[in-house]
Amino acid sequence: MKAIAAPGYGPLESLALVDVPLPTPGRGEVRVRVVASALNPADHKVILGTLKFLHARNRPLIVGYDFSGTVDAVGPFSSISVGDEVFGFLPYGPGNRRGAFAEALIAKCDEVALKPAGVSHERAAAAATTGLTAIESLRDLGRLPERDGRVLVTGVSGGVGSIAVGIAKKLNATVTAVGSGPGLELARRLGASDVLDRTKEPLPGNLHEAFDVVFDAAAAYRWRQWRGALKRGGAFVTTLPSLAFAIDKVHSLFTRTRVQFVNVKSRPANLRLLASWLDEGLEVPLASTIPVRDVAKGLQQLRTAGGRIAVRVADGF
Repeated sequence: MKAIAAPGYGPLESLALVDVPLPTPGRGEVRVRVVASALNPADHKVILGTLKFLHARNRPLIVGYDFSGTVDAVGPFSSISVGDEVFGFLPYGPGNRRGAFAEALIAKCDEVALKPAGVSHERAAAAATTGLTAIESLRDLGRLPERDGRVLVTGVSGGVGSIAVGIAKKLNATVTAVGSGPGLELARRLGASDVLDRTKEPLPGNLHEAFDVVFDAAAAYRWRQWRGALKRGGAFVTTLPSLAFAIDKVHSLFTRTRVQFVNVKSRPANLRLLASWLDEGLEVPLASTIPVRDVAKGLQQLRTAGGRIAVRVADGF
């Protein structure tokens, strides 16, 4: 089968078209003919070798975590059928030898959910990692109240931050968004009640005990900057672990607020919930859709994209 892969860790320019054997599903696994994927910052970092632990050190190195496609083979004890259209994302870890920038991949049955018929493969793939990151950050780690919760989201121009606005609304919360430029208008369109321009307004300013959850999707702030804006029992959730995060985590133990880091996992129940929301019209802001042969160019544009970049795999080589 065809795939876009790197011969090893190195520059994006090393990505090239390769031929690799078509994989065979094992017990509790399915083979998915990939129609679409989406770009993530992790793809770039794995290729460069700065986050090697997010993928197995196999060669050639095929990355790509999000996927949507059609099952064309199943292993023993599979709960999915041939012909099912599914979506999901591959594990972020050293045991993952697979990649979605290929004609086919192997996924475990609990790593996929049925794709709603009215949802495009591009939209489903683009929602997988980002959507579950938002669900786990807001509902599970943040412990957002079932009713009348208040959420602040940073990085609303990015993939995680933009979908988090819509998911917070699905969780019956009122949303304040932090961003700049076109991201502010995007946040308003997605349903944010208030927007704060991070380039003009002092943050957090006078936002005293205003939020149940501060979700730092941009990984641009620290808990100590927002602790006064958190309600008693509230949580600051970040997407990137660091020494500063560890220090804030310790300091928070002596306060009435919490500090959390989201390490997103593919949980079947969360995938099914996300699928139902996509079916109901949850918006997944897409900056563009590119053919898989242009993955290297797309990764170079990712930081300034203003939304997710979907990857067309099925006819993109």
